Amino acid sequence: MSGEPDVLSFDEFKLYYESTEKVTDRRLDTNRWNYSACAAILVGLAAIVKWGVVSAELRWIGVTAVVLLCMMAVLFCQLWIAQIRDFKKLNDAKFEVLNQMAPLLDFDPSNPSRVRSYQPFEREWNRLKDEGAVNKVRKLNIIALKSSHMEQFIPRAFQLVFIAVLVALTFLILAPPTLPISPPSKAIPKAVR
Repeated sequence: MSGEPDVLSFDEFKLYYESTEKVTDRRLDTNRWNYSACAAILVGLAAIVKWGVVSAELRWIGVTAVVLLCMMAVLFCQLWIAQIRDFKKLNDAKFEVLNQMAPLLDFDPSNPSRVRSYQPFEREWNRLKDEGAVNKVRKLNIIALKSSHMEQFIPRAFQLVFIAVLVALTFLILAPPTLPISPPSKAIPKAVR
């Protein structure tokens, strides 16, 4: 196929737009699943810590499990951030294609010159640019709404929590508090004479 067609079917445009919406829905579903996974990891960490402090014999197994789980969770959060970026790149590319398709749409095949595209995506994007609501995402070659950085806040916050747990655990290992291994004996008070 050489060159671009003179006119495009509105049905093709509509189908492509729907696929763009599905990418957004998949991104939101992925974010919900990743959030749930991180929350479950935090609950798991709390359970391991509680289990690990029950006895001195289990303490090192608990510490090892917490360290490994935290390191895996930090990597998982990094993967989550990369997924968000990839979905944004895909959406950016899809909307660019939609903008290129819009002027070539044929709404009425029997009278093609009667109806023209309003190019709503391009107009919307230009309006957002005029209002200063978009900026270039660093390290990516896309332009996104300024609020879209908030989407990456949650995985970064989880990352910081997991790193804080690692740092706190390292501090506790290097400078352990003096915890009694066995419960203190209860002294029976002498009766007052």
